[in-house]
Amino acid sequence: MSSFINYSLTARDTERAIVRAGLALGLDWRDESALRSVVKEALDRRQGLHRGTELPRQGAARLRLNLCALLVLMRRIELALDPASDYAPGPSWQALSRVLDQELAGRLAG
Repeated sequence: MSSFINYSLTARDTERAIVRAGLALGLDWRDESALRSVVKEALDRRQGLHRGTELPRQGAARLRLNLCALLVLMRRIELALDPASDYAPGPSWQALSRVLDQELAGRLAG
């Protein structure tokens, strides 16, 4: 099935969208606490812990929600991307991935 999707191109497009959303939100990719906040929100939303809350239609809350969705997509791409691909993640991708790994490890540990 992977022959139908160009994961390198999808990864580039996803990272570009992540960078744009981060810039619009004023995120500093070196600020681990800000990144951890986004990662925690994304994981909480993924686990259904934000049910019953109205989805934001615009503004910073909507951008943050989009960034959470992009984070989930980013992880799925990481799992599907061929290690031999020509894609090299940029600083924003690497920073989010590192914080996501740490948060997941903490949640799994209890």
